[in-house]
Amino acid sequence: MITMSQLLSGLIGSLIGVLVTLIIYWDSRRTSTKRSLEDRLLILRHDVWFTCTAADVFKTWDASLHELWILFNAYYDFAPFWRRGRVRQAWDKYKGTNNYVLKHLPNVPDSKMSPKSKDEFIQNITSFLNAL
Repeated sequence: MITMSQLLSGLIGSLIGVLVTLIIYWDSRRTSTKRSLEDRLLILRHDVWFTCTAADVFKTWDASLHELWILFNAYYDFAPFWRRGRVRQAWDKYKGTNNYVLKHLPNVPDSKMSPKSKDEFIQNITSFLNAL
């Protein structure tokens, strides 16, 4: 015969199990997306430092946006709420988004500015890595 305390104990145990499973899943996804983004940024910084010339900065930066955008969105979906603002600001800085233009001139479709030099590009990558 099942008593009320056994039923209640089983129900509470199953709810705790579901909660722990969700926390483990969230942390696993957050960690894997963060590592993917960090790994790509580290490889990009290495490539920029050793193989990129001053003339290739724009092409390298533009090509990296396509790949990093997907990784950023995957990480942002699982990032803790207290870190999202800082990560979003670092991403905007990496993209060169001018928030003033976006706020005051909403009809301007694109306000991204590429890095002017190789050193600025490396600095943007490093600041984005530090924000993660």
